[in-house]
This record gives sequence, structure tokens and C-alpha cells, in this order.
Amino acid sequence: MPAKMAIRISRYFALFVALAFAACSCCSHISKGRSKLVLWEQRHAVLDHLRDEINASYGFRDGVPRINLGPCGRFARDFREQWNARFPDKVHIAFVMSDDGETCHHVLLKLPDGNYYDGGNGVMPAKKLSELYANSHVDEMIDFDPKLLDKRSYGLGRSYPVCSNYSDTLTNKLIRNNLERLAKL
Repeated sequence: MPAKMAIRISRYFALFVALAFAACSCCSHISKGRSKLVLWEQRHAVLDHLRDEINASYGFRDGVPRINLGPCGRFARDFREQWNARFPDKVHIAFVMSDDGETCHHVLLKLPDGNYYDGGNGVMPAKKLSELYANSHVDEMIDFDPKLLDKRSYGLGRSYPVCSNYSDTLTNKLIRNNLERLAKL
């Protein structure tokens, strides 16, 4: 076979392989998986921006975000409501409970990608959450129960001496602005 013909055949073969790879349902699944991963990375960046704005507004006490020292239940409630009104992939309230189930240490959200989110720490995998709260477990609220949220938040209507400048108005504005950014991704 002449060299020119062999080169032409190998080019056609390479083109055929490339087209077959692009059309392969398995390969397109991988491509879709990658695009979902990129979307979640972009979402995490926006959510961590919201975290930064929340922490800039409410500050820290001994290195711990003040939003997580009381008003975490209100933040989680309002974030869940706004997110679920905008996106088909829903978030759920989650509680960090003592191993005996008697004490709620923290209220946060479980994102559709399996990570957790709160206004003070931002996006974190389950392993990081368990490192922050040793001797605890996460109890996820699949069906929203406002009475349970109120109970485990020790009263949603109470004041927060450790986060005395907490504002529902400001918090909801920050959540809304960042979720609007997410909706454009």
C-alpha cells in the first residue's frame, strides 16, 4: 500500500474514532458528569462568597462564625426556602445532633450534591462536618417540619446575644443576591 494512502486511511480512522468517541453514550455520560461537576464547583464558589459576606456582616467569636452561634436555624430556614423556590434540585435542613440525640449542636443544609452548607463555614463534605462536631451525628430533615426546626433551634424567634447584630432582612438580602447569581450559571 502506498504511503500516501496509508496516511489517508489512518486520518480517516482517527476521525472515525473521534466521532465514535463523541457519539458514544457512555462518553457523553462522562461529559455530562464533568459538566455537572463544573456546575457544582461554580455553585460552591458562589455559596462560599455568600459565606464570606455573612461572616463580614456578623463576624467571629474565638474563630467561630457568629452566624453559627445561634441564628443558624433561621439562616438554614431562609436559605432552604429561597433555594427550593428557585431550583429543581432541593436542599434539606440537617441537624448536627449529640450521639445521644438530646442536644442539637448546629443547624445547616444538605446540598443536592451531598455536601453540607452553612452561612459561617461554607460548603463542606460530610467528613469535614464530622471533624468539626466530634461525637455527633447528622440528622437530615427530608420533609420540612417547622416545629422540629423551632425545637432544635431552641426557638427561632429568640434573640442571639452572641450574634446580637443578626438581621433577617440583611441575611435574606445576601441569600437572595447570591442565589440570583447561581440561577444565572
